[in-house]
Amino acid sequence: MEVLEKGMMLDGTLIQIEEWSTDYSFMPYGSTLASYPKSKQTLDGSFSPNRNERFRFELTFKSYEDTKKAFDKLINGEKQLNDYENNFKGKKEYLECI
Repeated sequence: MEVLEKGMMLDGTLIQIEEWSTDYSFMPYGSTLASYPKSKQTLDGSFSPNRNERFRFELTFKSYEDTKKAFDKLINGEKQLNDYENNFKGKKEYLECI
């Protein structure tokens, strides 16, 4: 995995574009946007988010271009993470944490 670009949202959430296709050939180049928001609530489970603690919230896009557009909109405040819930492939209860 390689980090292609790092940034910070206006609320202080760190985000980065990640390149996983060299490790996993089925993944498009630069299609992962990882963010580290503070959780708005605690979920059950040993590795689940806890209220006010940062956790990894990952979004997947079809291409680097789509990832970059979302990254830029998140950085400049045009969009929030929950605007991209269709790009989230994890446990749906994690959406309640953002």
